[in-house]
Amino acid sequence: MADSPNLDQAAQDDAHLRSLGIKPELQRSLGFVSNFAVAFSYISVSTGTFTLMGLGLGVGGPPMFWSWPLVVIGQLFVALNFAELSSHFPVAGSIYQWSKRLSHRTLGWFTGWFYFWAGVITTTAVAITVPLVLSTILGVDGTQTYGPFSWNVWVALATLVITTLINAFGIRLLSLINNIGVGAEILGMLVFAGILLIFFNHQPVSVLTDTFGTESQANGNYLPVFAVAAFLSLFVVYGFDTAGTFGEETVGASKQAPRGVLTAILVSGLIGAVFLLAILLSTPDMQAAITSAAKGGFPIADTIHANLGDVWGNIYLGVVLVAVFVCTSAIQGATTRLMFSMGRDRRLPFGSVWGKVSATHHTPTNAAIAVGVLAAIPFLVSGSAGVIAIGATGTIYLSYFLCNLGVLFARTRGWPHKGAWFNLGGMGLVINIVALVYGGVMLINFALWHNDAFGDWGNALRDLTNPTINTLTFLGSAPLSGLPAWPLFEVFLAVILIVGVVVYFIGERLRLAGRDVEADAATGEVSIA
Repeated sequence: MADSPNLDQAAQDDAHLRSLGIKPELQRSLGFVSNFAVAFSYISVSTGTFTLMGLGLGVGGPPMFWSWPLVVIGQLFVALNFAELSSHFPVAGSIYQWSKRLSHRTLGWFTGWFYFWAGVITTTAVAITVPLVLSTILGVDGTQTYGPFSWNVWVALATLVITTLINAFGIRLLSLINNIGVGAEILGMLVFAGILLIFFNHQPVSVLTDTFGTESQANGNYLPVFAVAAFLSLFVVYGFDTAGTFGEETVGASKQAPRGVLTAILVSGLIGAVFLLAILLSTPDMQAAITSAAKGGFPIADTIHANLGDVWGNIYLGVVLVAVFVCTSAIQGATTRLMFSMGRDRRLPFGSVWGKVSATHHTPTNAAIAVGVLAAIPFLVSGSAGVIAIGATGTIYLSYFLCNLGVLFARTRGWPHKGAWFNLGGMGLVINIVALVYGGVMLINFALWHNDAFGDWGNALRDLTNPTINTLTFLGSAPLSGLPAWPLFEVFLAVILIVGVVVYFIGERLRLAGRDVEADAATGEVSIA
């Protein structure tokens, strides 16, 4: 009898899904903690800061710290918008579902299409981070080649196999692993931050405004340098909408999903700020750390080893390793549910395959396997986490922007027409506009590349954030110098867009051919049987 309230709530959640034209099939077992944990794991502060602290510190020096609160606050406006959406529509597929229901099915489809491929590539980027941490712990050369791939790539591929199995075998296993990983990550980061701040304070707080001459990289103009250093934060703080995409598997989803969205970004923002501050203030020799970071070093690991010794340093790296692995699983899980959602709507090729739920595990097993396979393909082109993350992160920001744009149109037409557990009320329109302005400025930052036409903003540092495609490699060979010197981010978007146009319009003709389609009033789509 103790479970009856949950059963009643689950029945209400399923009734809500049916009102949206969706047949409940996924196993609804997540509570607030698990819903929050999967979004927190997607963001994974320890994963992103370990991998990208070198970029931020090596480019911008200690003042790059201020990019963290800047990005967290900007993304908080996006998260507030998404929290309201997840309260109204706690549906697998998050921003794809939200944008298609509130704007136009074409905008919704392309939002989902861009976000899907961004999710696949992000899974790749985090998977390749696993061997970077592991090789540091073991003291091995991860670039050593064995057959067609390096040691790093082989470990990353093995990681994808394991995370695919986890995602295929049900939400309870994924939830358990996520919860353990999140607990370890939060505890580990706070413990290490506390020890460093209390016992190893080598730098004054004023170091946070000392550029150490890094402005010389842009003719003495620090703002363009800071814009590149901010990629540390830009590459980390996203994925909070994952709490919404697991809505169909969450009990009390209209309440818990928005709570998960907001708690994930707020907790991540706080822990990240404290941890980055601790690392910077405990760095024994800042100039040496900047020099090492600029050469591809890992300043967080160096600082912890220097202050706490190899044993505690490796314990920290162990925490990071757990966090990176869990992050890979969470991102793959979120992307799996997006593929499942679009497949269920028959909006992807072979949609009936991706939209199928395993009768045994009550999870979209086919979609999980497909995402795992697709995430492995980019290793043919590059084994660099940084290069892989560039196209993925910028595309996620574009997807967020498109979703917010569609929701803005809906707000100007009077949405929401009825309340939900989480409502922005009269501030919804203002928050929506601020989220779009922030997202638009960040997209411009992603899109700039090394070019004199941009003045100081197109300085040589842009080769780190938006390199040209002729610098890529195939199977670790020499750079593909025969390709044109086109910026990676723009080429990535163009390829996805061109393929998407073909898939969408051919798919629409096949989907609607010979059928008299009656759209569901709630979704604008055919009801899902």
